Amino acid sequence: MKSTLRRALLRGLAIGAFVATAAISTVSPASAQSYTWQTAKIGGGGYVPEIIAHPGQQNLFYARTDVGGAYRYNSSNNTWTPLLDFLTPDQDAYDFVEAIAVDPNNTNMLYMVAGGGHDWQTNCCGALLISWNQGYSFQIVPFTFEVNGNEAGRNVGSRLVVDPNLGTNLFYGTANASASSSTNGLWKSTNYGYNWSQVTSFPALSSDGTGAGISFVAMYKPSSASGQATKTIFVGVSTATAAANGTTLYRSTDGGNTWSLVSGAPTGLLPQQGQIGPDGNLYITYSRAASGQSGGGPSGLEHGQVWKYNVAGSNWTNITPTNDSQQLAGWFDDYGFSGLSVDPAHSGTVAVMSVNRYDGHGESLYRTTNGGQSWVDATANVNINLSAAPWNGTRSYIGNWSGVALDPFNTNHAFVTWGGGIMSTQNLTASASGGTVNFALDENGVEETVPLSLASPSTFSWGGSVPLVSGMGDVCGFFHTSMTQAPATAFSNPTCGNTTSLDWAKSAPNVMVRVGQYGSAAAGISYNGGYSWSPFTSNPSGVTVNGGGNIAINADGSAIVWSPGDSGVVPAVSTNGTYSWTSTSLPAGIAVVADGANVNNFYAYDRTTGKVYVSTNKGVSWTQPTTPIAWHTMITPFGKSCDVWLYGYSGLLHNTSCGSGTWSQVSGPTSIQAMGFGKAASGQSYPAMYVAGAYNNVKGVFRSVDGGGSWTRIDDAQHQYGGFRMLAGDPKTFGTVYGATNAGRGIVYGTSPN
Repeated sequence: MKSTLRRALLRGLAIGAFVATAAISTVSPASAQSYTWQTAKIGGGGYVPEIIAHPGQQNLFYARTDVGGAYRYNSSNNTWTPLLDFLTPDQDAYDFVEAIAVDPNNTNMLYMVAGGGHDWQTNCCGALLISWNQGYSFQIVPFTFEVNGNEAGRNVGSRLVVDPNLGTNLFYGTANASASSSTNGLWKSTNYGYNWSQVTSFPALSSDGTGAGISFVAMYKPSSASGQATKTIFVGVSTATAAANGTTLYRSTDGGNTWSLVSGAPTGLLPQQGQIGPDGNLYITYSRAASGQSGGGPSGLEHGQVWKYNVAGSNWTNITPTNDSQQLAGWFDDYGFSGLSVDPAHSGTVAVMSVNRYDGHGESLYRTTNGGQSWVDATANVNINLSAAPWNGTRSYIGNWSGVALDPFNTNHAFVTWGGGIMSTQNLTASASGGTVNFALDENGVEETVPLSLASPSTFSWGGSVPLVSGMGDVCGFFHTSMTQAPATAFSNPTCGNTTSLDWAKSAPNVMVRVGQYGSAAAGISYNGGYSWSPFTSNPSGVTVNGGGNIAINADGSAIVWSPGDSGVVPAVSTNGTYSWTSTSLPAGIAVVADGANVNNFYAYDRTTGKVYVSTNKGVSWTQPTTPIAWHTMITPFGKSCDVWLYGYSGLLHNTSCGSGTWSQVSGPTSIQAMGFGKAASGQSYPAMYVAGAYNNVKGVFRSVDGGGSWTRIDDAQHQYGGFRMLAGDPKTFGTVYGATNAGRGIVYGTSPN
């Protein structure tokens, strides 16, 4: 994503006092039922660092994302097929794909390096995912060191390569993280990636957190015969020290046993991507770290250059495309270079992409057919078609953080990746004669948004309804009139980057509220179910435009309690149409929820202390009626008065006395990360309950139609999505549930007729 994804690691706490054993029937064994799972159509929305083309099979492309898994292109209908939806809740970190590689001599082999940094579920470490069938299934080989597909430097590549002469051999280069000094460097496998050993002869990285670490590994196929290990290998090193000294490129001529510095590299620049072309040149994109930046990228890169190194002649040539805006003063116009694609089928044909170009032009795609002697700006005259995701608006430029992949079978076809997804063109060479190059969104199936809040309101009083309203990270949020069509617009008035919380009035569902960050105002209200919004006329004292936090609205929409995200700012209440605010006695940062039917009641829960607070006068005053209960998250079902739930590691607690008195523990799932309520089943009076957790040592999504008396698993082995951190049942359609995954796979939803 364009901002770092902060996934909530939902861990519950031990149960405290005032918990009684509930008299509820025995839970029946969970069993899969006929649920259909799909991904909501939004249209991209997240960063796709890389697309690779298999040189041996036409139209075989793979894409990796930084938080939303990986995909294979289906050229028959121009869609992308997700490859990692099978990941279990314990494997969610593997949706953070850092590197991807194919065996150029085997069209079936696919490899990915994935991991989410120091992840509590995977116990720190990344893994190699191996597929022998183009990603239809995978074997997972855990590493003994960390990998983070969403870290600075995720734009470089490729760090993972398969030997073009001997497919059993793979090399992988790590980042330069300070916490991993003992494992930083170059690693090698000689058995298809199933076992790895560190290449101790390779010069150590600085392990000081600067740069991207090893930015690429490139193998020179002509140095060996087929069936023998490739002898000549190049490795790019991206650290502040290497850039300052010009020690950014190393070479081995004995298959990686020994290494020597390649002298003559440009100084002060960090290598980004490197590939060897059929003309015997190693092409490298370079950028400088902007002042105060680590140089990891993709942000904070400037002053880009493009160089080629002739492998046989051992000489360097600066082939940077000429553009006057590079010479303008100030970083804002002094962009870098990162994206690179060398056409393996056409000698001397190379494409490079600028990075962080903010001078009104958008990123530039330069293409050469003569090894960099001359370049054509394929983005000098472009037509951009964003109709596949109309909420993107209109513009005449490619988005930021671009990468590029040339089609080795069609010189007119190329993909461009950016911070919001994927574009493609079918007339790339039109630029050579000054013609217009047409780019269009080509990310059908790639969904990488990060939902921060989900709300499925009941039918409005005039009969209208929508399936879902979503609060998003980076792209504000959406009013979903359909789950199979991309939204027409994103939230506006106020605009925002993140919508941190949404709520709807359960007896007046046309009234909704939201709070967010990085926009024109901190919060807003809608009177038509989220279709359009207006900012509040004022904010609580101390709230900034980036306040965000958590918000709740009572059942009839007459009272709002806002717990801002600003440090030290206590929650405030508004009970009038002018949205003036009064500070409450609640502690700062507390989570607030409204009663599902009683217009007078609000509840609040302090995750750090386990304290439950109750208001019976629309949030004006609050009491703490029970001994603290160390738990996790509070939720209330729509249409039920004085009905409150807590869920977390040890399972479910239920209270039907307005948050006072006894809380009963409900048998069933434990390790619960998410919970929601939907329309009741036929013949039932209590809303259907959905939880993401574990039952009988099986993790998944479970549903109860009888208030928690029995549970049924409703997801399946191929649709686990790395687990869920948010669920919202649909109060209009029984069996429908919406979810936000632990990583960044957008919104997924399950439907069932029974």
